[in-house]
Amino acid sequence: MPSLVAFNRQWNIGSDDFVFPEITEALVRLSWVAFGVSVFVFHFPLACSTHNLTLQLLGLLVINVITILLAILTAVISARGTIMNSQPRKLIPRLLYIRLPIFIAEIALTILATIHAFKSTNGGEGCDFATIARVTIILEWFLIFTAFAGLVIVFHLTENELEDSASIAQKSWSRRMRIFKIGQDHSMRVALDDLAILISSFFVDSDLVPSDVVAGLLLAYHSPNNQYPPVKDKEHESVPKWMNLKDAEYFLHHATCVYGWPTYILYNCGLKSIYRLFRKLQCCGRMRCAQGKSMVVEDNCCYCNTAAVVLANEARNIDLQFMSFRNRVYEVPFAVIADHDKKSIVITIRGSCSLIDLVTDLSLEDELMTVDVDQDATLREDEEIDKRGDVRVHRGMLRSARYVFDTLNKNKILNDLFISNPSYQLVVCGHSLGAGVGSLLTMLLKQEYPSVICYAFAPPGCVISEFGQDEMEKYVMSVVSGDDIVSRMSFQSLHRLRERVFQELLACQRAKYEILIRGVYQLFFKYPWGDELSGVPRISASPDSPTTPDIESALLTRRNSYGASDPTSEASPTPPQRNPNHNKRLQLYVPGRVIYLSADQDTGATVETWIDPKCLSDVKLSVSVLSDHLPAAVQKFLNSAAITFEQREEIVSSQPV
Repeated sequence: MPSLVAFNRQWNIGSDDFVFPEITEALVRLSWVAFGVSVFVFHFPLACSTHNLTLQLLGLLVINVITILLAILTAVISARGTIMNSQPRKLIPRLLYIRLPIFIAEIALTILATIHAFKSTNGGEGCDFATIARVTIILEWFLIFTAFAGLVIVFHLTENELEDSASIAQKSWSRRMRIFKIGQDHSMRVALDDLAILISSFFVDSDLVPSDVVAGLLLAYHSPNNQYPPVKDKEHESVPKWMNLKDAEYFLHHATCVYGWPTYILYNCGLKSIYRLFRKLQCCGRMRCAQGKSMVVEDNCCYCNTAAVVLANEARNIDLQFMSFRNRVYEVPFAVIADHDKKSIVITIRGSCSLIDLVTDLSLEDELMTVDVDQDATLREDEEIDKRGDVRVHRGMLRSARYVFDTLNKNKILNDLFISNPSYQLVVCGHSLGAGVGSLLTMLLKQEYPSVICYAFAPPGCVISEFGQDEMEKYVMSVVSGDDIVSRMSFQSLHRLRERVFQELLACQRAKYEILIRGVYQLFFKYPWGDELSGVPRISASPDSPTTPDIESALLTRRNSYGASDPTSEASPTPPQRNPNHNKRLQLYVPGRVIYLSADQDTGATVETWIDPKCLSDVKLSVSVLSDHLPAAVQKFLNSAAITFEQREEIVSSQPV
């Protein structure tokens, strides 16, 4: 911090990021030198006729020794200072300038050695020096290609010039998204451009490199202020009977099955399960689908996903009516199942399982990525949803819900099912992205099917605005478990996390390599150090405590801080302030009534609490932020909570009246 400026270009790496790469390079090159020396010792080349090759290998040995010394020197200098104080590392660009001609000479000498090594013979009877030299040269090429790979990773297309920071960030992320646009249609390209604009908004007016973000997150996690207020119970006048953990656990199975064969293999490890799946496959299934003999859309050629869904529901009395595995931008896979055990028509929507789903999921920005519900023809007719005021929803999820809704109507799937099962209950369920899409699909369906209900498992935290929650709570039950990051993720929560990272980086007085080593170590082990890793003082509980200053002013883009042509312009004289519109954007929340499942710190038992969605407005940093989002974790919490609930019911029923 700030990013390195060398060769009149800004790089995706800081001057304090050379510690681990240079130490690794020094060790690898030292191994190469040891191998090369052993070649000369045990296969004396002067006895052979390959004298040109001998001189070239000696030259490579000398170059590698020099490079090792420079790598060690670079690592030592890179370890100086702190993340914010880059002045002790101002010699890093000069060392890179010195290493460039040496690296070019190394490439040239390696090319000559390669030509001579693969053209020459062994040099006479009993001389196998050329053969061993070829191995040595191949290892040398490995070192060179590794260096080129590292160069590509840290290469930045932005030159060191004064330009609007927002434009620089947007152009940079648009270029990084180009690789994902290969082979994609127009809608996907547009969605990726929107995503680039969103991501770039987190890096405007700040000169962060990826390792700075990682270090800041580790500091924020280990900070003494990484504490969150307890969730607040939300008292509902009456909770509908269908909103119970036992039924939620039952329908979670449907929400998990729609992920297809990868999830089936994950939950059913073993040769027997794989063999049963193999027996269910249908070769050239698409041909039969084209003949109208199947209600499956765009599964693979062997119907692997369909076979997995059928196998996962063998113990249940179900009819698989329709399955669509079409996965495009705003077009999510889903299935329609007639569950005769529960007397329900189940619409289950798949969660995030591809890059396309991720693009839909990460569409968080308010003005760009949300839409007023009145823009939808069906929701416009709903007079109940926006009684309190304008309601906005996640644009990508609403479009996906509209796609499912239109597909159901086009194929008359629900009409056909309710003709044969008129008394069945319509249930929508989904996990992750599928939960958000399912909750909005419920709002589309409720006008024709007013008794529809929805179970949303680990839904995103950016589905619907506050004024739409009153109507959503009548139809949607959201289940959030543990420290799930997805259910706490919104545009505002990510920007608040960004502020915390900035504050930690500004207050930290340690070198980055120490933060990374200690931070990662402390994630998994009880650390032996007595001092705290974070430099941020504990926040006083007093209401009169001073407010936090503008912490971004010290983290603004400083392209000429070192290694630049003009060292006098070290910082912007009038640093821009934080964007005041971030706090004015409309906050979106988890949909419906939210039940929060967590483990009791003392007993380990699962505790269920009905909470206000506003309790999930901040990202909670812990080691389980990702694992708590997985269907297996939600299943574990639900199972434990259901057992605890049954035990309580037994105790109550056994007490004398």
